[in-house]
Parts: sequence; structure tokens; C-alpha cells
Amino acid sequence: MGELLERLVRIDAAFGDLVLGADAPPGFATEHKLAPGVPRVRPLLLLLSAEVARKQSLGPTDPRRAEELAVVVELLHLAIAVHDTALGRQGGRRRRAARRLVGGAVGWLGGHHITLRALEMTRNEGPEVLGDLLDALREAAEGHALTQSLQGRPATASEAISHAETHTGVVFAFACRAGARLSGADPAVVGSLGRYGRHAGVAWHLAEDLSMLEQDSEERLSLIADRAASGRPMLPVSLAAERDAAVGLLWTELTRSDDPAVVERLLKLLEGSGAMEEGRSQLVQRSFRARRVLNSLPPSRYRQALDELVLRM
Repeated sequence: MGELLERLVRIDAAFGDLVLGADAPPGFATEHKLAPGVPRVRPLLLLLSAEVARKQSLGPTDPRRAEELAVVVELLHLAIAVHDTALGRQGGRRRRAARRLVGGAVGWLGGHHITLRALEMTRNEGPEVLGDLLDALREAAEGHALTQSLQGRPATASEAISHAETHTGVVFAFACRAGARLSGADPAVVGSLGRYGRHAGVAWHLAEDLSMLEQDSEERLSLIADRAASGRPMLPVSLAAERDAAVGLLWTELTRSDDPAVVERLLKLLEGSGAMEEGRSQLVQRSFRARRVLNSLPPSRYRQALDELVLRM
């Protein structure tokens, strides 16, 4: 596993040089850089999937190809994040930075060099990988349309799950499929790892939502307000809003104002709604689905690492 960590360090450096350099808008690089020693989970999924799917007769995968494709995975993740941020509240700092990065356009290809760079880096990987990336971009575009439709209103619980699937779910699935493709895996193995990635991605997304709502930090209130302003739902809020109209009204108010007092009232209503517990239950269910898919793959320490990743959520 030590070699994987070394490769993750190189991937992070390559991604930083490509996207987070001097040309990035002020404040953008800081937001998207990792804390020292924290690996990027999406490249890790790709590298682990490549090892799980590797056929011994083919030998190890080409490290250069794997690391370049891992950067593509990070570009896909960043493209989705930037698009969502660009839909945020008028005048917001994060929205201004995102809009500068996409040239003021929020269409998937309109002025978006991140998406174009991902496509460019994938063109030599063969039709299967390129097809997977195009499918991921198509699904992410559907998720982007959902995000736009949620401007100014709370999402239903099913819409919140769809948002998770078309954001984190689609990126994790692409990462796992890309790793399997690198190893020349059979279609059944590619499909299994893709399903694992989708379930793991939704679980990760739900875990991040729960963590944001439960953490005790100075920036929590502004982060939750940003989520409301950009139309990015949070499953516990959606669950609570379906039970209590007051939750939906407060969320709608946050789409127009980032008043910390409104966020505080929202969190107070969430505490007694049972929505946090139900959100954790759905997280456990998605983690279980991801782990169950892995049972169809040959046992290895790399499969075990994928299993432990979702288990720890």
C-alpha cells in the first residue's frame, strides 16, 4: 500500500499544477487543495479498482496511464463542483471565483476548460474509457439541470438522492470503471466495480451531508447557507421538510439570505425531527450495497481496502 500512497502524492501534485496554479481565481486554489497527508479518495478508488481487476497474465498497469487517468477523475469531480458553485447566491465570493473559472458560462461546454481538458486527456485511452467519461458527463449534466430546478425551493428526499447519484455517485463510478478498464477487465468486472463506485459515492455524499450538519465549526453555518443558495440539497433537510413545512420555509429563506440565525433555527428543527437518524440509516444501506457488490470479485487485499473504505463511513 505504500506504493499507492506515493502514487497518490504524485497525482495530487499533477492535479495541482494543472488546475490549481497561478491562473486559478483568488481563493479557488485554497478551497480545492487538501490538508497535508490527506489522499484524494477518487484517485485511490481508481488505483484500488485497477488492482482488484488486474489479470495476472497481463502484468501491472502502466503507472503513467493510471496517474493521468486519475487526474481526469479529479477534473470530472472539479467540473461538477465548479458548476454547482457557479449557481450560488448573487455576489457570493465562491460563486464569483467559480464564474471566473468557467468564463461566466454555466453550460457544460460553454467556456469550461476543465471539462474540455478532461476530454482531451482521455482521447488516447480507447473508446471504452472515453465512452464512460461521456456517459458520466451526460449524467452529471442531468444532475446539473436538477440543481438548477431546485433554486428557491427544498428538494424532496428522492431528489436529494438523485442529486447524490449524479454528483458524487457518478464520479466514484467512473473512477472505479476507469481503473478496471486500465487492467483489461472483463465487462462483468467493470460493471461490478462501477456499481460499487456508485453506491460508495452516494454513501460518501450522505456522510458529508451528515458531517456538515453535525460538526461544530465556525464555518458550518455559512457552508449550509451556500448549499441552499446553489440548490444543492441535503437529504436530512429534505426528509425533515417532508414532515414539517417550517423546515422547507427556512431552507427557502436561505436561498435568498445567508443569515446565520436562519441556519440556527433550521438546525434546531432538524434535531427533533428524526431526519438525521433516517439519513444515517440510508447511509448504512448504501454502504451495505457497495460491500455486497464486492463479494462477486476475487478476494484480495485491494478488495478488502475498498470494503473498509465504505465500512468506515
